[in-house]
Formats: sequence, C-alpha cells, structure tokens
Amino acid sequence: MNKKLKLYFMGYYIFFPLVFIISFFIWMYLVKQNHLWTVLSDGTSIIGLYYMITSIIFVFYFKNKI
Repeated sequence: MNKKLKLYFMGYYIFFPLVFIISFFIWMYLVKQNHLWTVLSDGTSIIGLYYMITSIIFVFYFKNKI
C-alpha cells in the first residue's frame, strides 16, 4: 500500500470514527442527557453501518486501482 492509501485508510477507518464516537457521546449523553446504553447502542450501530459502507467503497476503489 502506498502512502496515500495508508492516509485514506487511517482517516476513514480510525480518525473519522473516533471523532464521530466522541462527538456523538458528548452530544447525546452529556448535552441531551440520554441514557448511556441508548447512546452506546446507537453510536455503535451507526459506526457499524459506516464501516460496511466504507468497506464496500474501498473494495471497488482498490478493484479499479489494480
């Protein structure tokens, strides 16, 4: 994997999900005062969908690069 693809991977699979989870937790639990388990289940569900969609996009992206 070249350097550009490593940056894409780190951004899409590590940085963006961490930023989302932290901001989602702050907003839903601390600001809106929702229950902790509701916030955790909603956040992980959204992250799961995000990972599936980005994985499909990456498969097609790598298929076109080869």
